Amino acid sequence: MTLIIQLSRPLSLRTVPFLSLAVASAMLLLAAAACRGGEPATLPSPEADSTIAPAATQTPLPVATSTTQPPPTPTTAALSVARSSIVSLPDDEGAHLTAIEWWYFNGFLTDDTGAEYSFHYVTFQSVLPNGLTPRLLQLSWADHDKKVHLTAERPALPLLEATQGDFAFQVNDWSMAGDGKKYSMSFSTGEYSAILQAVSERPAILHQGNGLVELGRAGASYYYSRTRLKMSGSLNIRQEERPVSGLAWMDHQWGDFSMTPVGWDWLSLQLDDGSDLMISLVWDSTDRQPIVSYGTYVAPNGQPRNLAGEDISLIATGSWTSPVTETTYPVGWELAVKSLHLGLTLTPALLDSEFQGSKFVPQAYWEGSITVSGTRNGQSVAGRGFAELVGYDTREFSFPNLGDSRR
Repeated sequence: MTLIIQLSRPLSLRTVPFLSLAVASAMLLLAAAACRGGEPATLPSPEADSTIAPAATQTPLPVATSTTQPPPTPTTAALSVARSSIVSLPDDEGAHLTAIEWWYFNGFLTDDTGAEYSFHYVTFQSVLPNGLTPRLLQLSWADHDKKVHLTAERPALPLLEATQGDFAFQVNDWSMAGDGKKYSMSFSTGEYSAILQAVSERPAILHQGNGLVELGRAGASYYYSRTRLKMSGSLNIRQEERPVSGLAWMDHQWGDFSMTPVGWDWLSLQLDDGSDLMISLVWDSTDRQPIVSYGTYVAPNGQPRNLAGEDISLIATGSWTSPVTETTYPVGWELAVKSLHLGLTLTPALLDSEFQGSKFVPQAYWEGSITVSGTRNGQSVAGRGFAELVGYDTREFSFPNLGDSRR
């Protein structure tokens, strides 16, 4: 996307501006539908044939280098925002009056038969000048044993409501709520429906130290994570209820933003030694050149450590091409973090983990669970995680009310 829009203050989108561009467009569609009193319009998408995906091959991926990434051009307003914009919890757990905000969860579940599942579940919210707050909830669900991957979404157009210390969203039979200590969520797709509770096992991690993440020319955003949540609940499959338990990860990010042509590769990893790791590589979607890379390591005792881009190397070892969108994604990686003496092999659980076919966000993205194996300080380590790949879908789309169609 080559579309720049400045909204309100000079604070920019998080690690994921490309997806939020699509979400912002979706918010316009929802708002237009509300004004018409009808259903939201859908964006046109090109037809894609159902060609068979090619075998995995080596795929180049933007890799962090030792080159120092330039900071955003300092302006008086931007510096003022940076000085005052520190995440404060528990107040900032709630909804803010910002142009874009989201609460994101991913998790792994095991039922009483030993069957394994994974999911990602996110609520996007935008604040429009008229006070309406379009919301879009998206879900991907994977049944690992059956090799099933499902996606679904729920839109809503409620009135503005800022909150402090907690959030609660209800859209038909889907819900998401939390206060920083306890979380609850419910959702359904296909023959699966789940009611889950989660408890945070360690304090929130403020990325880049104070929760204000600088992303070079891609901007900045408020960003914190709760990297280890203990989950429990029930899963209903074809009217059969099963108890489930597992581990989840939560992200919360918000801010006003300008839209720039960027993509990113994002990882959340939960290792068996009790440590957690977030890695983010942000790159220019026009030429796939790196913009900024950063990460956060959380030791088993909960102590966070910031990671600079030059400390991180992420190399793709294979690729997968969607038979629906014909988008090729890197799948399978070798991750190295020099300062941690950490080397990991990351393997996707399901190659087909693409989120596509949305009625509100036309760009497809890859969001799926991964298994982790490797060494740290010469000792074996294993774990699980999630990868999010945005910016690889370069199909053209028309965005209503935004002028023209651009790649």
